[in-house]
Amino acid sequence: MEKNYLNFGKKVAYGFGDMGSNFMYTMVNSFFILYLTNAVGLNAGIIGTLMMVSKFFDGASDLFFGSLIDRTHTKWGKARPWMLFSILPLALCEILLFSVPSMSVTLQYAYIFILYTLINAVCYTVNNIAYSTMSALITKNSNERVQLGSIRFIMALCSSLFVSTYTVDMVEHFGNDLGAWRTVAFIYAVALIICMMVCVLFSKEVSEDLYCKG
Repeated sequence: MEKNYLNFGKKVAYGFGDMGSNFMYTMVNSFFILYLTNAVGLNAGIIGTLMMVSKFFDGASDLFFGSLIDRTHTKWGKARPWMLFSILPLALCEILLFSVPSMSVTLQYAYIFILYTLINAVCYTVNNIAYSTMSALITKNSNERVQLGSIRFIMALCSSLFVSTYTVDMVEHFGNDLGAWRTVAFIYAVALIICMMVCVLFSKEVSEDLYCKG
């Protein structure tokens, strides 16, 4: 019989990580183009092209950061430090994405491309790879890993549904202008930070020595 490493509270704490990331992921993937076209007034075709080009950087960074996390050894573990240090940059990038400054259109497109690439190819990639890796590091029990996957899916769905359902209403509540989008992005960024900090603080990695002995 396999040893149990996690109680229900720790499993839920792990799930908060995916809940937090969806306050950014769903917001960006569902509403960023809407914000840029309707609020900022930019061309949807050009924006789509910039996003497509940005995805090439995203694919390359997966391999790089995955290898980097694999070679990490600290008293906090392998993946947990990377998730911790990526939280604030991820939240900040979300706010900045929905805070396109008033300047020339060319500079606005450059701003969008740089921020969109940074949040996807660097911040989210580091955070998500570290988070996914943690499920294999906080328990050696295969059944618990399956449970972690189910719990994270349910909690991610909750935040994703919230963002999908209430974002437009929140934007309208705050004035339906550029400042309103920035305010909503700030609220989601704070929610992201709180949820992910719960995950990091209560998801302790199993000592690598135990893996070696196992």
